[in-house]
Amino acid sequence: MRRFLLWYLPLTAALAAAILFGAGFYSFLRGDTGTSVSLAPSTTRITEAAPRKQIAPIIVGDSLGRGTGDETGLGIGGRFVDELRKRNISTKNIVNLAVNGARTRDLIRQLDSHSVQTLLAQSNVIIVSIGGNDLWGDSTFRNAPPPNPVSVMHDVLDRVDQSVRLIRAANPTARIFVIGLYNPFSGTPFGKMLTPFVNRWNSLLVERFANDPNVVVVQTSDIFAFRDRLSLDRFHPGQEGYSLIARRIADAI
Repeated sequence: MRRFLLWYLPLTAALAAAILFGAGFYSFLRGDTGTSVSLAPSTTRITEAAPRKQIAPIIVGDSLGRGTGDETGLGIGGRFVDELRKRNISTKNIVNLAVNGARTRDLIRQLDSHSVQTLLAQSNVIIVSIGGNDLWGDSTFRNAPPPNPVSVMHDVLDRVDQSVRLIRAANPTARIFVIGLYNPFSGTPFGKMLTPFVNRWNSLLVERFANDPNVVVVQTSDIFAFRDRLSLDRFHPGQEGYSLIARRIADAI
């Protein structure tokens, strides 16, 4: 009996475990385990709905949406949720899909995936921060204005519009907040020359979405125009800048 307990029983258990591990490993290699998430363009209608009595926010776009520069890691999204909860508004934690360095074409590809469209359909507040890297991410505007700056801005604006239409396809009723641009280079020699282009861009945003009552363009240029609210990288907002942007979105809810 002692020999059975010390040798045969452990050996039998080990063999059984090996068989189970082998079967599981084989299934893993075949791809039979787990639930797949498709990033391919959606071909089926999404049926999930956003809650009616609770804010379900999501933020997409670039590093401003990600919260880069905010040492707390909250950024616009986290501070927006905190702001609503201070006002006793029932709010889910925000889903942050923003990506550092993203441009309009990157966002369009992201929004075209089925998994992202499902998340959009389950939200009722969608924050979009995009366009800054298209315009200021290289030397086009930073060193000197292009020969036809308005044409460049219209090309970028068309892709912002396409992004909003993709969001609308996934969720026809959600409130969409498009973040306007500010001039992060106002302290540089070229900064003052850049301000009119920032203002022109923001006016084009307002004009483009003027007929959609569920799209709000959130102005940010004045937040940074007369007071230094940038982070240490001198490009992204600091904590105060992010807080003020988030507060403006919350005020419109």
